[in-house]
Parts: sequence; C-alpha cells; structure tokens
Amino acid sequence: MTTDAEKARAFLWELQSQVARASGLRHTRDGAGWKELLIETGRRMPGVPEEELEHIVELAMAPGERWPPRGPDEPPGGYWLIHSLADRLEKSFPASFARPVIGLLATGEINAVTLLAPGSKTHIVAFESELLTFTGLFGTAVALAMPHERNGGDKATFSVDIDKVRRHVRNSPEAVRRFRDVVLAYLLQGRPSLAPEYLPPQVTRAMGSVLQNGMELFVLGHEYGHVMAEHVSDRKSPRRMLGTGDVDVTEVAWKWEQEAVADLIGWNLCLGAMGEDYGPSLPHAGVELFFSACEVLERAVPLLVTGGIAPRSAISTHPPTDVRRRVVREHAEERLGEGAAPLLQLGTAIQEIVDVLWEQTAPVILDLHRQGVVPDARWTANH
Repeated sequence: MTTDAEKARAFLWELQSQVARASGLRHTRDGAGWKELLIETGRRMPGVPEEELEHIVELAMAPGERWPPRGPDEPPGGYWLIHSLADRLEKSFPASFARPVIGLLATGEINAVTLLAPGSKTHIVAFESELLTFTGLFGTAVALAMPHERNGGDKATFSVDIDKVRRHVRNSPEAVRRFRDVVLAYLLQGRPSLAPEYLPPQVTRAMGSVLQNGMELFVLGHEYGHVMAEHVSDRKSPRRMLGTGDVDVTEVAWKWEQEAVADLIGWNLCLGAMGEDYGPSLPHAGVELFFSACEVLERAVPLLVTGGIAPRSAISTHPPTDVRRRVVREHAEERLGEGAAPLLQLGTAIQEIVDVLWEQTAPVILDLHRQGVVPDARWTANH
C-alpha cells in the first residue's frame, strides 16, 4: 500500500520532472555529473591531493540512513544539501520523528512554501530551488563588508562597527560589487550562480559559511516548527510554480500566529544545531541575515517592476519581515536574559551592514527599471 508520504513524494517528483523538462536541464541532473562538478570545485582549493579529494566527495555524496530516495529529476546537489541540513537539525530528535517531505522548486520566494499533494494528507515543504546557492553568495558578500584583522594562521577578528564597515566598503568596493552581482543575478536571471565567480580570502569564506549555515538551518527549522507544533490549516490557495505547466498546485497558508511559533522553534533549532561550535551569537546572526535577505528581495522586485516601493503582497502567508525580526529578538531576550545583549547587538549590526550594501545597489536597480528591464519570471508568477 502506498503511504501518504510516498504519494506526496511522488507528486514532488512529478513537479520536479516538469521543471526539468521545461528548463532543458534534465541532462545535468545525474549523480555522476554532480560528482565531477564537486571534484572540479575542490581542485580550486590548494593543498588537497586528487585521491583524497575524490574520497571526500564519495563520502559526501553517500545518502544518510534517514534520507528518502532521490527523485529522477531531483538535482543531486540540492538533494544532498537539504537532507544534510535536516540531519543536523534532527541530531537530538527521537528516532520516531518522521522527516517532512522536502524538496526544491522554483517558488520565487526565499521563505519555504507548504504544498498539498493530491490524495495525500502529507504536506510538501518546497524550498526555492536557488536558495542554497543564494545564501552562500549572499553570506560571503556580507562577510566581505566586515573589516577584519588576522590573529595568525587562518584566524581573524571581524568588526561589525557600522562606521568601520562604511569606511571599509568605501575604500574597498568589492563587497558592494559582489553583493550587487548576486542580487542582480537572482533578480534578473533567477540564478545567483550566474554571478561572476571569485575566490575570497579563506577567513572571509569561513565567516560567510557560518552565516550561510545559520540562514539555511533557520529556514528549514521554521518548517520543522510547523510539524513539531502540529499546526493545521484549512486555508488553501492555488499557486503557480515556474516550469510546472498545467499541473494544479495547492498551497497551504498558515496563520500569522502559527508562523510566529514556527519562527521561534526554528530559531531554537538553529541555535541547537550550531551553538556547540559557535555559541548563540553567530547562529543568530545567520537568522538576522535571512530576514535582511528577505527584505532585500522584497524591495528589489517592486523597485525593478514599478520604480518604487510596492505595497506588501496580499498573497504572502508570512508576517512582515520586520515583525518576524522583532518577535525573534524579543524571544531571544526572554530566553537568554542579560546574556542576549551581545547576540542582539550582532543581529542589529548585520541588519545595518546589509542596509549599507543595499544603499549602493538600489540605484542600479532603479536605473534598470528605467531601461525597461524585467525580473525573472519566478518573481512575478504569483503577483
């Protein structure tokens, strides 16, 4: 007998196959091609012998024991990344916990969306297909904006003092350029991976990776929050998915109160997954950076389309980003008391740094609007 989860997974695979056919990218989805891509990327990192590199990639690509099968047209990289994140969140969960049906689709929203599969009560948690690339490039660009001093070896102290950041960005404009590149590649082409390649310093890559981890674990933790809180919803609406043709897709809409609860659970799960290695402040910085990334795209799309700031979309199921940020900060203060001060200061600094980078990016987008440039279709499919 086919279980509800299997029905939901089959529907997810159908949607992914539709997208693969529509995009013409089916030939790039095989595991062997992904392995070669990882090895080629690894060759750019000095000091790793070829034999060791291949062994590392083999181990990395091996599915975890709790992983579901990969769909025929499910991107191997996205499948590996999303379930690796799930493993980290679930490391302290009871064995009886059933992993949600999760996958990547062109949703045009960096918040995950919850879909309902026909004939199944199991929800599908769909993440924007380019999210995991975007978070990496976005986090690194923000890390580039932080001036740092080396402490010897590969260690460094980063400054988030906003005056120092402004001076650093003014004197060394690479952070603005890289921030602008990834935002424009995502906004105009739907693929942040099309931003020009570069290799930042190792300490910057390390900081960017920590911020990226915080962003991604929070997004996934938020969706786990809905499951763990046993949220139910009778609010459903049709949703268009880029590349899925005439397939009927139904989105589940959560109440704002449910979204707030999911945010708080997601925040706690993120800190639980990262806190042992980094303490609470850096994971929280990743959460704050996710909120700022939401704001950047919420500003960028209407600025390109209309030349101004558009009213908040009525179809959005999530509360306004500033409300979500405030609720999480209040929760952090309640939970950590006086110990929350450094965490909150870092979070505010992250928000300010992104605002500095956005100030240098918005005029470029406005100029593109005046030239008649339009965003990638994923951003307007449901607007």
